[in-house]
Amino acid sequence: MIEMENINLIKAMAQDIELIKKALENQTAKRWLNVKELSTYLGYSKDHIYKLKEDTFIEGVHFYKKTGKIIFDRVTIDSWVVGKENTDDINQSRRQIVDNVLLSIQKVS
Repeated sequence: MIEMENINLIKAMAQDIELIKKALENQTAKRWLNVKELSTYLGYSKDHIYKLKEDTFIEGVHFYKKTGKIIFDRVTIDSWVVGKENTDDINQSRRQIVDNVLLSIQKVS
């Protein structure tokens, strides 16, 4: 026979499981993250997120500036984390394009 205190414990555990499920759904469903949320999501400090933003992430790819706020694309960040994209190659390609444009401008002048 199941004792009453165990039944109450089972009910409490079921409620906790529901809360965890809802929290996980909210966490994975949200695509756009601010600095604090991304910091929690990745387990990095906010300072490290700002450093990544300056040194590694590309505006218009990994993050966007909207109404004075910086928002990060969780989907693109996930790809960066698992190494499916190489931001150094992307940055190099963009630099090459800029260099080519500047060179063509200099030739016209």
